[in-house]
Amino acid sequence: MTEILEQLRARAAGAGSTVVLPEALDTRTLQAATQAVRTNLCHPQLVGDPDAIRGVAEEASSNLSDIDLSGIEILDPKADPRIDQLETILDDLLQTRQMPAPAPVAELVRDPLYYAGLQVYCGDADGAVMGAVATTADTLRAALRTVGVDPRYKVVTSCFLMSFPDKGEGERNLVYADCGVIPEPNAEQLADITMQAADAYQTLTGDTPRVALLAFSTLGSAKWAGLDKIRDAVRLLGERNVTFAFDGELQGDAALVPEVAARKAPDSSVAGQANVLVFPDLNSGNIAYKLSERLAGARAIGPLLCGLDRPIHDLSRGCSAEDIVDTMAITALEAARRRT
Repeated sequence: MTEILEQLRARAAGAGSTVVLPEALDTRTLQAATQAVRTNLCHPQLVGDPDAIRGVAEEASSNLSDIDLSGIEILDPKADPRIDQLETILDDLLQTRQMPAPAPVAELVRDPLYYAGLQVYCGDADGAVMGAVATTADTLRAALRTVGVDPRYKVVTSCFLMSFPDKGEGERNLVYADCGVIPEPNAEQLADITMQAADAYQTLTGDTPRVALLAFSTLGSAKWAGLDKIRDAVRLLGERNVTFAFDGELQGDAALVPEVAARKAPDSSVAGQANVLVFPDLNSGNIAYKLSERLAGARAIGPLLCGLDRPIHDLSRGCSAEDIVDTMAITALEAARRRT
């Protein structure tokens, strides 16, 4: 485990957050919930039929899986006396947000993903973690129709916490955004991505974000119409009076290497010391995080959803129980930060 993940888990253990897990028929989810209780990481809640969940746990335990459901609350939508009230709440939310219902509301409210989202919306849980079984699209639909978008933004995006191995100068941790949601962001969306990524970095590391909006040009060194949206995003951030340092457009080396920054952008407050990298489109962001994993040995934590009004985070369907625990820690920390 990397140093940053150890720190995240340690910080989450003191947050006292409740995190709901709707995919409770998956063994990895049950292992993660067990570990969360044993380490006091958070208060996990499982969603589903209690008998079915216990059956999965018993079968898995016979195969030496580390699962113990004692002390873990199980929420059964079919037995919830408030289900009619939740149905009314969801129906109102869909109408207010002018979102189509992909199924009858009476059916949706009993769907574990939507039920978990409503627990967060109603304040009965601080956050939710899903996606070990569900697709990212299904996770996003449930999140957008329950907790909705943070009113500060117009879009929901994603980021990765990239933890690079120690090469004698300590572990290096960066946030990459957006690597998973918006294929071709416009200037306003890039500004939202930048603000969300900066906020995520501060939550995850406790340090001050310094954001570089990346391109193949540094501060006007190239002329191309496609760079205009980056420059417009920088202008919009200035107009929004954000409190973190940002600059762009910056090439990757100018953003990260002090010697290069001294030549290419000597007056920049970010160049050479950026810790948040905002990519101009999904192609470049997704390629960059995968190359960082495969060639530089970085650990990619995410994709973490950004821009929701309350914490709901996605998982890769190939995730391990440890990945779920890490995402629960991030969710618990984000929830705690929002409470302050």
